[in-house]
Amino acid sequence: MINNKDIEKLSGVFATKDDVLEFKNEILEGQDEIMEKLSLLLQEKEIGNEQGKRQKKVLEIHNNALKKNKVLSIEEVSEIDKLQVF
Repeated sequence: MINNKDIEKLSGVFATKDDVLEFKNEILEGQDEIMEKLSLLLQEKEIGNEQGKRQKKVLEIHNNALKKNKVLSIEEVSEIDKLQVF
């Protein structure tokens, strides 16, 4: 039969309910921190994508204006066209 002394010995080996709840809370807090950081990163990525689109459009407008008004030589226009990877 198990007595109080045996229970004390076993309590050092096995996790108690409080230990499990504390561990669960730590895990959930860590997940909350990760989700907050992920949310910020996704927002920054979306903003960066939008800025990139606007920048691309501005460059297209500039390049087209330079081509139309023949400010650039044909070679320069060709070189710019080759650089457009987007």
